[in-house]
Amino acid sequence: MLFNNETVYLKGWHIHSPADHSVGGDRSKAEMHFVHVDTKGDYRAVLAFRLDPGSHDSAFFAQLPKMIGFNSTMQYEGTQVDHRLALDEVNMVNEFWTYKGSLTSPPCKEGVQWFIARTILFVSDGQMQDILRVSTYSARQEQEVWLHEINV
Repeated sequence: MLFNNETVYLKGWHIHSPADHSVGGDRSKAEMHFVHVDTKGDYRAVLAFRLDPGSHDSAFFAQLPKMIGFNSTMQYEGTQVDHRLALDEVNMVNEFWTYKGSLTSPPCKEGVQWFIARTILFVSDGQMQDILRVSTYSARQEQEVWLHEINV
């Protein structure tokens, strides 16, 4: 990903439930974070997608072998995850909010650029149940907008 003339690289992704962000007072059932680092491994940006139940399967989630529990990791030999499917489902993040904040889970590093897709990534009821089944309440308390420059 490229922003402010800086190239950053996907380090990993995870889901919080409920969403860490709200829009107009509405908080999605979950939120997926694609965490990015620079070439030194320093946290630089998070690309966030709000997740809510919709009328059909999400192609991104349909490709995953199975959901795993909160705070656990799993590697699948030979399995490729196409992250572009998630981008496709939110119109390539053509509209977003951005601000400089911190990671929402340890190490809670500050100075991280956030990009929150305006378009919600919808998943089927079954996929949402799978996401919530393996989740624990992992969203932090919403922070007040204070000295944050939020750009639309």
